[in-house]
Amino acid sequence: MKKIRQQLPLSLLTGLLAIYSTHLSAEEVTIEEQVVTEENRNGGFLKLGYGYKIEVSPYENEVNHFSMFLNGRYQWSGLFVEASYGANERNEGLSIGYNFYNTDNWNFDVSTINAHGEIHAEIRDQEKILSQHFDNTDMIGLRATGNFDQTTVQFMLAPYAIDSDYDDAIYASMWLGRAWQIKNWQLHGSIGLEYRSEAMLDYYYGISADEATTHFGSYEAGSGIDVTAQVSASYPISTNILFETYFKYTDFASSITNSPVMSFAGGLDGRAKERTEVGVLVSYVF
Repeated sequence: MKKIRQQLPLSLLTGLLAIYSTHLSAEEVTIEEQVVTEENRNGGFLKLGYGYKIEVSPYENEVNHFSMFLNGRYQWSGLFVEASYGANERNEGLSIGYNFYNTDNWNFDVSTINAHGEIHAEIRDQEKILSQHFDNTDMIGLRATGNFDQTTVQFMLAPYAIDSDYDDAIYASMWLGRAWQIKNWQLHGSIGLEYRSEAMLDYYYGISADEATTHFGSYEAGSGIDVTAQVSASYPISTNILFETYFKYTDFASSITNSPVMSFAGGLDGRAKERTEVGVLVSYVF
């Protein structure tokens, strides 16, 4: 097992676990979605959206098209499933877990998380072609979420990787979110830090001596922290329909952006080193 070179920083900020009652109107949802109480932990919500998304990132060419969005959560007797696909600062996909302890302001879970997404990169350099295709890294960890009026904080530490091809994977995050109500508009801002260990980042972005070519040498990616910020606004069109818009920005860890995998596979064709995403959509809240 590889030795982690950097100390694990304090993890996690945002979660904004929007716990909706199935009988809330769209306007009530925007006001109450950040509040977790003993009465509404069981049950859940489902929000389906359709809109236009523009995304610029180092991982692929610009995404500029209409898209589906889905966010939802359901809990029964402590067991829960969460789905987050678009229009969300974390955009973690599907997670399952167990809510094992709660206080007036905090709830504590064991949960899965997609700690790193699938990546495919191809580097062509004279006599050699380096093609890398790695699947997702899903992990299991402990999560603590605190709700204080319109402010939400969340911390997560995930030390165990499911079906990982490498050892010593550690993911940690810290999120902070705040909501404001201005007449019928719900405004929201959040910022998050995501830490990934050296073993994880070197697996995705490292270059071995055998893989090195004329114009790029071997590279060992160290641990790193991504920083993500998002602002969003929503307006209830009717009882169950919301108009939403958001802007999200991610500054990746230097161990990622300095990797030949990113500079050659991404930078040489003009891709950005950061991720920027803008979306406008209409959602139906069930």
